[in-house]
Amino acid sequence: MDIAEHLFNWFVASTLMASAVAVVVLAVQHLFRRRIHARLRHALWLIVLLRLMLPVLLQSPVSLFNAVPTLTDIKNAVFGLSYQLGKPDTISEHSQIENTNQSHYTTNEAEKNTVFQPLMTMKDTEEQAEAGIQRESHPAVRVLAVVWLTGAVVLLGYNLTYWLRFLRKQKHFSPVDSPAILKIAEQCRILFSIKRPVGIYADPSAQSPYITGVFRPAVYLPKSLISEAVNEQLLKHVIAHELAHYKRKDTIWNMIGSLVFAVHWMNPFVWFMLRQMKADRELACDACVLEVLGEEEAVPYGMTIIGFLRRYATGRSKAHLLYFKGSNGQKEMIRRISMIQSFKKGSYKLSMMAVILVLLIGTATLTNASASEGGASAWIHAEDGGNEMLFPNEEFRVYDNLEKGAKVAPFTFKVPSLLPEGYGFSKLSIQFDASSPSVRLDYVKAKINKSSGNFSLRIKPGTDLQKQYDQIFKGEQDRIDQKDSGKVIERESLSLAGIEEGYKITIRMTTWKGQPERYYYIWKDQGISYELSSYILSSSEMEQMIGSMKFPEAKVNKLHEDNEYHGIILTGLYDAEDIRRAQKLVGFKAAFPRKLPGEFAASSSYVSRKANFNHVENDEDSMRKLLNVLYSRGDHKQKNKADSGIRDVSFKQMLNGNMYQEMKKNGQVSYSKIDGERNNVKLTAITLQGKEVLRTEPYNLDGEPKGPNDLRLVSYFWFDGKVCYQAVFSGQGPEEQKIVEYLMKPDRK
Repeated sequence: MDIAEHLFNWFVASTLMASAVAVVVLAVQHLFRRRIHARLRHALWLIVLLRLMLPVLLQSPVSLFNAVPTLTDIKNAVFGLSYQLGKPDTISEHSQIENTNQSHYTTNEAEKNTVFQPLMTMKDTEEQAEAGIQRESHPAVRVLAVVWLTGAVVLLGYNLTYWLRFLRKQKHFSPVDSPAILKIAEQCRILFSIKRPVGIYADPSAQSPYITGVFRPAVYLPKSLISEAVNEQLLKHVIAHELAHYKRKDTIWNMIGSLVFAVHWMNPFVWFMLRQMKADRELACDACVLEVLGEEEAVPYGMTIIGFLRRYATGRSKAHLLYFKGSNGQKEMIRRISMIQSFKKGSYKLSMMAVILVLLIGTATLTNASASEGGASAWIHAEDGGNEMLFPNEEFRVYDNLEKGAKVAPFTFKVPSLLPEGYGFSKLSIQFDASSPSVRLDYVKAKINKSSGNFSLRIKPGTDLQKQYDQIFKGEQDRIDQKDSGKVIERESLSLAGIEEGYKITIRMTTWKGQPERYYYIWKDQGISYELSSYILSSSEMEQMIGSMKFPEAKVNKLHEDNEYHGIILTGLYDAEDIRRAQKLVGFKAAFPRKLPGEFAASSSYVSRKANFNHVENDEDSMRKLLNVLYSRGDHKQKNKADSGIRDVSFKQMLNGNMYQEMKKNGQVSYSKIDGERNNVKLTAITLQGKEVLRTEPYNLDGEPKGPNDLRLVSYFWFDGKVCYQAVFSGQGPEEQKIVEYLMKPDRK
């Protein structure tokens, strides 16, 4: 993710949370409208302005966002607009284990030396291996980021250009030399207890009196006002108003408002907030003037404002300047005059209750939700119900049951209600591609670790069968077995009940005795295209399945459950409902932290067999199940992997049996190498948070390292109740023990 997207993610999080604060301010102003005076109304808007401006905020247990958890994780929601792309740039610990357990399928025990390529092609394997490893932003997010950043740069450039032009223009302004005006200005300066003199200048092009400047603000008067014979009272009102802005530091807040607008221009609610703040600022300024001049000046002061509003009603104010006339909207003018009429001496001062109200609202809104070391709302409690998304907009998913897969698939489809003898459902894969989504069902003839056949069913909406055939034909021509001059590809029309259009494609290998024929069946049914292919099944078995196709229902769903768990990876976890299913599979209430210290965020999760924990002792042992969560952070794409510290973390949990005790007794843990042999790694007992933890020396999963950079894995084991936990670090860094300590204290209800 580039800088523009990082900044855009911050902008979205900041502007939405500030909008929530603005809603609170509006609610308070409405509920206490008869008790909140002008100064307090404006002070509450300054809280919103600070929220929009500050890039980093402290955490607090009394933060408003503790009660609104969805807003505390708004940044994650923005990141959730991403989807999986690209190729893995490193081989992680969990992907190495998966690769060491790839099965080969044989036709039968007598021909076990004749190995056939699984139906899943190398391209398919790469696509599945890539899923969940790398994330890039959705194109729409990238476009929005560029549009937002371009707009912000243009507006910031406009602000800078405006001020540079004003500074050049200011050099040609003449100081006011009228003794009467200077005397009134000095009297007003003393009334407001302003220590240093304030410059008074004549601006020939001014629409109305105004004040501007951050470090040395000055008052600018129209030449017409200076040249006209105006009474001292009117001049006093005008200059007092501008000096009230000076006293209140409104020029600084006005400048901040301009910069905030440049950054948050894409949020229309910010436009409304700044307009309301400006209107309330003029009310507060009027109250400040009357507090100094006294109640008896309220009516004359109001008449002065009305006079200036009439005189300059058609003029357009510049947003950067604080004009005497302020907002000239009819509604705001009425509010302003009403406040002046009802003004009471002392109302401008903030009472103790007002100060407490500002402090309470400021504390609640200018802080973020208190977070554990892993981050706000870092632990997911799936057992409480709901169906929270873990990794929104995942482009590729794998399920071990049809019922859930069909529910989340982007289109409806049929599946076989009959399977060839000995075959069972293995997994359902979904590709969420906006242009060409697809579903794939895999079936195997297997028992635990021995497989003797497989086939798959690929499903897509509205695919051209001729194009589909051309792809199959080209793929067969490009296969490594094309050197067999006896290969023949035949196509014939398929005529089965319920099929709109279909073909049977036969691949004949005339000189290969082990497998003379194999088949592809492609057909359309209700606008959905299907492709059934196998190296092993007969044409009659495949056509029997096609004839049994029906939409998922209870009986069909039961047929499509991987109860035997033929694969190493059993099922992916993508939402809270998946976690609940996973907890039933592993047999305990597994912990699921969303974040870890060090800015690590959960990037994928799955239930797998024991081979992904440590060495498998036998077939029964291999069927034990664990839950794994993989964490990564933004720097996982660093090119210099040897020096990049911790790249990712795997948090694994499974019923202990006596694993931990055996590891402690032997002083080592055994992992399975690619050839199935043991890779023994030494363990050292350490104490963390008063509990014993076993830590491995750095190791390579497959045995002897090729060099020092190959020793990139470190594992920590600990035992709690009936569960054994393992944290595996790919790459090493100072956060290791802090992360382990965090994982040892699960946030359970």
